[in-house]
Amino acid sequence: MPFKKLYNSLQKILKFNSEKEKFLALNQQSLAELLTFIDFADEKLTIGFVEINFAKDRDALIKILQNHPQCQEIQFKILNFSDKELRFLRDAIVEELAGIKIEKNKKLVIIIIGLEKSIGMSGEYPPVLQDLNFVRDAFTTSVAHPILLFLPNYALTRLAKYAPDFWAWRAGVFHFQTDEKTKDYAIDQTLNSDKIRGSLELAERQERIDLLQRLLMEYSPDNNHQASTNIRGCINIFKELGIAYRSIGEVEKAEDFLKKALDLVDDKQELAKEKSSILHNLGWLYDDLGKIDEAIALYNQSLELKERVGDIQGKAATLHQLAGIYANRGDVDEAIALYNQSLEITERVGDIQGKASTLHQLARIYANRGDVDEAIALYNQSLELKERVGNIQGKAATLHQLAGIYAKRGDVDEAIALYNQSLELEERVGNIQGKAMTLWCLGDLAQKQGDFATAINYLQPSLEILQRLKSPDAEKVSKSIAKVQEKVKSKTVE
Repeated sequence: MPFKKLYNSLQKILKFNSEKEKFLALNQQSLAELLTFIDFADEKLTIGFVEINFAKDRDALIKILQNHPQCQEIQFKILNFSDKELRFLRDAIVEELAGIKIEKNKKLVIIIIGLEKSIGMSGEYPPVLQDLNFVRDAFTTSVAHPILLFLPNYALTRLAKYAPDFWAWRAGVFHFQTDEKTKDYAIDQTLNSDKIRGSLELAERQERIDLLQRLLMEYSPDNNHQASTNIRGCINIFKELGIAYRSIGEVEKAEDFLKKALDLVDDKQELAKEKSSILHNLGWLYDDLGKIDEAIALYNQSLELKERVGDIQGKAATLHQLAGIYANRGDVDEAIALYNQSLEITERVGDIQGKASTLHQLARIYANRGDVDEAIALYNQSLELKERVGNIQGKAATLHQLAGIYAKRGDVDEAIALYNQSLELEERVGNIQGKAMTLWCLGDLAQKQGDFATAINYLQPSLEILQRLKSPDAEKVSKSIAKVQEKVKSKTVE
């Protein structure tokens, strides 16, 4: 093995051993209880629950068990059931058991991970738990081995609530505290991350949500009501979850988390900056939903607070959002004035991302006025800045708008090419609202070309997404589909 590779390998081992020691020091009693459970569990169905919030700690604990002197006569089998659509856990376990070769003179202990994905964090009676409760008795004959279910706190709580009969069979519940290094890692990847949200691909957004949900359990005010840092951390996590869910089109969850953040802030003067940011993001969500009056009220509240606390960059962002509302209402002069105020601030503070976004919106106004050359120039400036900072979602939006300009000019092939580039990026980052709008535009172009089958293929999924998002645009797409269907009928009659 080359020296560098050997060195890196040794460094990983040393790092793991160091982290393991800290984790063990924090959880000595819980580990001792878990080892006793494993030792005394009969070779029949015996259920133990391991409460551990982060996958990093979970994986470290499993390694500790696999290598522990007291477990030399134990054969651990890890079953990863992380499919969000999983419904029949028992059937899945039985299927996996059929392929396991049990080692001679060893006791098989099944470790189940990933079940929190199908349990979820909200909503009533997850299908996997409904079935788990219903088929509990069948486990005794079909899964005759000790089982350890590794779950974060929220999933364990939901399992106890929605599968009480299965929960009643527990032979042990083992609580493991989170190591500070693990918490620090989660914070660095979420709250302290300098990554532009628009640059995150769908898998990264989902990973971010997962880390935030797990982090939330560590910072819940219920754990430490008196700790102001706990409250502030919880507020930020609620807000970031709201933003993250909005970015993937789950508007109800987004609204729920943002309102929870707002409730925690209340009217605490020391949290004015946090409140202004929450109001801004809640306004953005209502703007998306077509609740314009509510959005304006929230933006103005946010603006007032930002001016009071001296949040210049935040002020630019809210001015930008308000400008968009005025532009959509047709009050173009007011919109341009607000965009220019925002642009002046972003240029002064060196906010490239903010500047790119405002140039994009100014380009839309010029395009609507018919000043197409100026619009294209502004869009291209915005595109260059977005590419520089890696804002994939922003790039998709600008390509979409450029496509619209070329479509109006009659350059249909160029428009379709740009729309398809935008669509590919929207799918990559999971921006389903942007995807719906681009599909709608492609459907309209196909209709104008007389390709009605292709038009329906674009418009139908666009409608389904917009209906799911409760977007006011759903009705317009529905009318477009009806118009295409009417044309198909007319053509058939001819």
